Amino acid sequence: MVDHHEFYRDKRVLITGGMGFLGSHLAIELVGAGAEVSVLDAMIPIFGGNEFNLEPVHDRVRTRVGDIRDAELVEEMVEGQDLLFHIGMQTSHVDSMTDPLWDVDINCRGTMNVYEAVRRHAPECHVIYAGTRGQYGVLRSSPVTEEHPMSPTDIYGVNKVAAEQYGFVYGRAHGLRFSSLRVSNTYGPRHQMKHGKYGILNWFLRLAMDDATISLFGDGAQKRDYNFVDDVTEAFLLCGARPESTVGEAFHLGGGRPSTLRSATEMVITAAGSGRYELTPWPGERKAIEAGDFVADHSKFSQATGWRPRVEMEEGLARTVEYYRRHKQHYW
Repeated sequence: MVDHHEFYRDKRVLITGGMGFLGSHLAIELVGAGAEVSVLDAMIPIFGGNEFNLEPVHDRVRTRVGDIRDAELVEEMVEGQDLLFHIGMQTSHVDSMTDPLWDVDINCRGTMNVYEAVRRHAPECHVIYAGTRGQYGVLRSSPVTEEHPMSPTDIYGVNKVAAEQYGFVYGRAHGLRFSSLRVSNTYGPRHQMKHGKYGILNWFLRLAMDDATISLFGDGAQKRDYNFVDDVTEAFLLCGARPESTVGEAFHLGGGRPSTLRSATEMVITAAGSGRYELTPWPGERKAIEAGDFVADHSKFSQATGWRPRVEMEEGLARTVEYYRRHKQHYW
């Protein structure tokens, strides 16, 4: 099997949302593999773009502050790229319901700018799209496979389905080399820590590290699949390095070891060495879009690339706490 780090040597790679959580991890790994990395990030405060995220490689990455809704800028950044990791999108479930047109504008129109720029200026570029478990909605069967029907519970999920399907349409109609990785619940270093609108496990870590009380809605019994960010980064790199088995396909990731939100919270408190939790009634706006349990079968992606999750949750949480203790001033 080809070493995917060898694959990326001298490749020209663009990452949208590259100063955020997953994007910055990808940038750091790609620089280490010898790629020529460019980053486009709108630095919209709520999304967690943070210049410090790229501190280990700040002098070896071409960075540009700009929005995917700026078609001319996107065309400029896309031209000549070999691979494009499209991660820079609106990610708040709640905000998609309170301001749905904003979500449409970024996640649909902005993403179409990306696909159009690739079609016109980099037709051989492989686009790897960051999908989401939110595309499925309430599960009819578990663990979920990629063939499960999609019936999102919020506008964010609908627009993520649409943006993914645009990519497949461009693949069929224009030959776009397109892959989608539907990400589950990802946690780890470099995530924004200022609010809990997304990235709930990281938000719980902040509360625990501040010795605050974590509010769990309902009985906390909903099951989730969690992936440490290093495993997710590895998955995206493998997806890009295995085009013969990933182009034209959608996959989802999973941790292989689901746990209830309540037990995950208990692990967070143990890792932080402080904090507590209490059960509280569901707020109306949260209850209306709650999808319930989510456990993924990631065997399709494992068979295509050899990927498997490696970092157990206890280890991942310990590593995350250690990172934020060292760099708290950049995230709190």
